Amino acid sequence: MPSPARGLTQPERVETSRRRLMEAAAELIVEKGWEATTAAEIGRRAGYSRTMVHARFGGKEAILEDFLHEYVSRLSPAVHAHATGMDQVLAHIDRIRDLYAHDPDVLRAMFVSTFESIKTTSPLRERVNDQLTGGIANVADGLRKGQRDKSVRRGIDLDRAVSDITAVFFGIAFLWIAVPTGFDLDTELAHARERIVRDYGA
Repeated sequence: MPSPARGLTQPERVETSRRRLMEAAAELIVEKGWEATTAAEIGRRAGYSRTMVHARFGGKEAILEDFLHEYVSRLSPAVHAHATGMDQVLAHIDRIRDLYAHDPDVLRAMFVSTFESIKTTSPLRERVNDQLTGGIANVADGLRKGQRDKSVRRGIDLDRAVSDITAVFFGIAFLWIAVPTGFDLDTELAHARERIVRDYGA
């Protein structure tokens, strides 16, 4: 078990151990999927005992909740009042590119968790469904706002545009997870971003 870092306060030590457990959970989710991962494995990967993990979190479901709160929610960018509608649409791609640049392993775990949630028995299903539904609604709101502020062309089929944008986004994410060799996520997202602006921008 790692020894406590000298000079850290108790809250800092708690945050350090929590961060190590979240990183371990992300690694194991990519390797095995969420349902096949146990709390004991997360603890061992992080360098902590099973007793410590249960004392800190209470079990795998609590770790899951913390993981979702800490990481998966980062996939949904905040809506800024001063942003144009097109900015709001593109914010999803920009957020993923930023996460890919700074924390690609955790981003991969996010997507693996998202795709694993399609099973009807998945404990992730409801949370991920709510998140995706909210993201799709945010894209639709951005397109409508963009038509009002003239950053999005008028006359486009909004329903088709929303389906196109979300399908491209998740298609790229799936290919990165399923066929990672030779597939550059940032390059593909940049191309998708350019096409969205070209096809729907005013």
